[in-house]
Amino acid sequence: MTARPFFLFAARPDLMWEALRGRFVYTLRMDLSPVTCLVFDLDGTLVDTTGLILRSFREAFRMAGIPAPSDGELLAQVGRPLTRQMADLAPGRAEELVALYQRAYERHHDRLARPIPGVREALEELRRRGYSMGIATSKREFTTRQALEFFRLSPFFDAVVTADSTERHKPDPDPLYEAMRRLGAAQRETTYVGDSPHDLRCARAAGVAAGAVGWSPFERGELEAEGPDYWVERPEDLLQLFPGPGGDDERG
Repeated sequence: MTARPFFLFAARPDLMWEALRGRFVYTLRMDLSPVTCLVFDLDGTLVDTTGLILRSFREAFRMAGIPAPSDGELLAQVGRPLTRQMADLAPGRAEELVALYQRAYERHHDRLARPIPGVREALEELRRRGYSMGIATSKREFTTRQALEFFRLSPFFDAVVTADSTERHKPDPDPLYEAMRRLGAAQRETTYVGDSPHDLRCARAAGVAAGAVGWSPFERGELEAEGPDYWVERPEDLLQLFPGPGGDDERG
């Protein structure tokens, strides 16, 4: 008989010790059993594009003859539409920088974009368990499809919402509203999983459960400040958090 994971409360109320794996994990701050629909951010959540994004930013600023901001300043912008990022970083030069960035991004994508180990396997199992899944990203349609096809993730998603899909973007709730509309899911049935403060604010604004990933390029404290309802420390943790719509909970 295979032993099932069990949990013991630790001294901190927001932490538990998972005895069979010997590691701390964050407790749930809400009941996820009603969830039937998982919506994910893309960059930094399902695929590792941090190096690609930084390279594209630096190249765009260099080609425009503008000193590039620091990596920290550049990454702080991630999660919002590119036009807004460039307008904040270089007022008056946004259109030029967006065009240069997009050319660099598309040129370097296949060489610099990286898979996140365990993501594809987790998505495959979540799909098998019967969850409906979608994407809500601030990337434009072309580069979103480029990433999904390159990493062979397209078959897992029933709805893909990009920066081209809505007038308002993260952290506004419209991308999630559109994803839920396409998936036919109610707020209580939906969760949004992301890697940035913008993702968590979007989930809050849309009234859905907010999940933060442990492999984010953002400092953990920045994400904790947004009060995520749960953490996904590793992709395989999704399978403990979501044992199946209406199914037995393998965590208890």
